[in-house]
Amino acid sequence: MNKKFVIFILIVGVILLLLGTWFWWSNTYSREVLKLEILGPSEVEAGSEVNYIVRYKNNGNTRLENPRLVFEFPENTIISEEWKKLENDNVILRGGGKIEIFLENIQPGEERTQEFKGIVFGKEDSTIVAKAWIYYNPRNLNVEYHSETTNTIRITSVPFTFEIHLPNRTEPGTEFSFDINYFSRIDYPISNLRVKIYYPSEFEFSSSKPRPSFDNSEWEIGVLNRGQGGRIEVSGVLQGEPSSAKIFKASLGFWKDGQFVLLKESTRGIEVATPLLLITHKVNERTQYSATAGEYLHYELFFKNTGEDVLENLFLTARLNQDMVDFKSVQPGTGTFQENSGIIIWDSRSVSQLRFLPAMEEGKVDFWIKLKDNINITNPAVQIEVSLGNVRERITTKVLSRVVLAQRGYFNQGPFNNYGPQPPTVGSSTSYTIHWSVTNHNNDLGDAKIRAVLPQGVRLTGEVLPDEAKIFFDPVSREVVWDIGYLPAQGDNFRETHFQIVFDPQSNQRENVAQIMSEAIFSARDSWTNSTLRAEFRAIDTTLPDDPSVTEAMGIIQ
Repeated sequence: MNKKFVIFILIVGVILLLLGTWFWWSNTYSREVLKLEILGPSEVEAGSEVNYIVRYKNNGNTRLENPRLVFEFPENTIISEEWKKLENDNVILRGGGKIEIFLENIQPGEERTQEFKGIVFGKEDSTIVAKAWIYYNPRNLNVEYHSETTNTIRITSVPFTFEIHLPNRTEPGTEFSFDINYFSRIDYPISNLRVKIYYPSEFEFSSSKPRPSFDNSEWEIGVLNRGQGGRIEVSGVLQGEPSSAKIFKASLGFWKDGQFVLLKESTRGIEVATPLLLITHKVNERTQYSATAGEYLHYELFFKNTGEDVLENLFLTARLNQDMVDFKSVQPGTGTFQENSGIIIWDSRSVSQLRFLPAMEEGKVDFWIKLKDNINITNPAVQIEVSLGNVRERITTKVLSRVVLAQRGYFNQGPFNNYGPQPPTVGSSTSYTIHWSVTNHNNDLGDAKIRAVLPQGVRLTGEVLPDEAKIFFDPVSREVVWDIGYLPAQGDNFRETHFQIVFDPQSNQRENVAQIMSEAIFSARDSWTNSTLRAEFRAIDTTLPDDPSVTEAMGIIQ
């Protein structure tokens, strides 16, 4: 009896084990059953639109519930605008180029696809990777599984011309220029483009066209459509040991989501040549000089034979730029000025050192020019192209911004209602309106201020327009200061303010004209020349020459 019972128990146990195994097998799920892949090209050009197709199939016998698809575009991809229109509770745009889609349940044997379009970018010969995940719960299981896959594309080329053009050689300490040319053949318009140059440490930046956006080494290009391009011209001085090579590197890219996307790079080298002739200069007795419009400039050119052999029968020329120089004012010294070409010529007949220049000997020529009174360009500079034998040098003299400063006083004009006797009378107070204005024409200015001194017996009332004008008064120095700050050369380049003062005449001023405001002095830091700019305007007295309602007699104190 016990034996039969044991056999019965064993048979029941085997049956239960088989049933449990079948139940476990029917309710477990292999992740490999969901086939997931990303279809796309293997190679593309940067700036191409890529249509990624995510294909997935349920190869199992179990329904996949609560599925959601997450697709991650390659880094720096510009996602199609269609996705922004489709965004809702079931389609969510995540950060980092991810899109999450809540799917319907996937039945056994069911296959679906989902397209994802984007403009891809990357450096030439680099690879970009797209990723996809599907998260789901197999029916009757409370465990979330996921499948994932990737797709790699190689960037074959960047259809963008980007090159540095450098001269083969330059002499140390001699200014030279080089160009960066760029041209887009990308179908997609690219915004926020930047060009950045990495200079050798021995290079000193002088100027560029257009002017840099940041740190003399970075330029904002803006938006560039297909078939558009441009050029950046940079000038500077390179130092270094003769016969050494210096490397210049430039990169082109754009900013996206706070990251710089590199599109193209260009690297070129230049040799520091061994000079046989060394040319140096002074302008108004200085090696570094900032000029002003209408100013006379005295140029001294020094040339030295740094070789071992005697140099004979040399010609020295200096080409002037007519945009900046008044050709009628040129005084060529011992040279000859050809007005039609703008060139001053010195030869061996006029300069003895050009006829015979021994090793390590130096010669000198000089000339005078006058800058034009009205210079209406941004960041102006006088360019003198000097040529002596095979040596070429460009002498650049930057020009300070032209500012127009005015200080005017009124009794019956302006925004304030003035009061008091006119003419001013001892024992009574008379108020006046002071008007300051400044216009900036050429270079951006920083730390701009206008200041003047209040004479004894004159005080501020506190009336100021506009209200935000930063006007301060120092009771010790009696100086009134208007802190303007930044003053651009283009666009909003005009500033003005009005403020009111009160004059209390003293008995010793009777029968005289009294000054009520000293001369106004404007000062600022010129960002182009990196020097201090200064302008002055006459003082104001009680005759108020700018107020037509006040006669000279009305300015005599009673």
